[in-house]
Amino acid sequence: MLRHLLYPFLPYRSFAIPILVLSAIAVPCWLILRLYRLRTSGRPMSFQRELLLLIFVAYLSGLAAVTLEPNHPSRAVAEAMVPVELHPDLASLTCSSALLPSGSTAQGFCVRNARGNLLLFIPFGILLPLIWRRLRFWNGLQIAIAVSCSIELLQYVSRAWGSYRTADVNDFILNVLGAGLGLGLVLLLRLRQSTRPATQRA
Repeated sequence: MLRHLLYPFLPYRSFAIPILVLSAIAVPCWLILRLYRLRTSGRPMSFQRELLLLIFVAYLSGLAAVTLEPNHPSRAVAEAMVPVELHPDLASLTCSSALLPSGSTAQGFCVRNARGNLLLFIPFGILLPLIWRRLRFWNGLQIAIAVSCSIELLQYVSRAWGSYRTADVNDFILNVLGAGLGLGLVLLLRLRQSTRPATQRA
């Protein structure tokens, strides 16, 4: 059972070590910073909020490790890669292009890339409204847009030091869509909970 649940994530197992390394640096630094701030501010601590913030920091560490880890392909692959892709492509988003035959390695990579970009930002959309409870859907989506744009820009800039990443508008679309799904899920659950009769909530 567990094996079947983990199977879709196996293609991304190469990111495990970068995520663990960056989290091992970021999380302790965050804990020290928060403990110092809470001690100096004198405000009462909300354990639930602090736990959510810690999870968010760990998630952002993983996000940075996955999206900004240097990529050093072979010379032939590097020369074939385009630095910026600014044209949205439905065939690329759905991996249904005629250039991607069913069952081919190229289609498999496309599916993993599309699925990864979508799933990567769903936790972002879920965590934002849990941490900032008054956050509106569109404000959360704007934050996701800003973060995804920053990632794509950094991926393009990283080519200057030999990391062959492509700034792709299709990745951006999938990121924002994933964040929107996460935001919508949390806000929908809140709406459903607020409309339940008081007797059912008791």
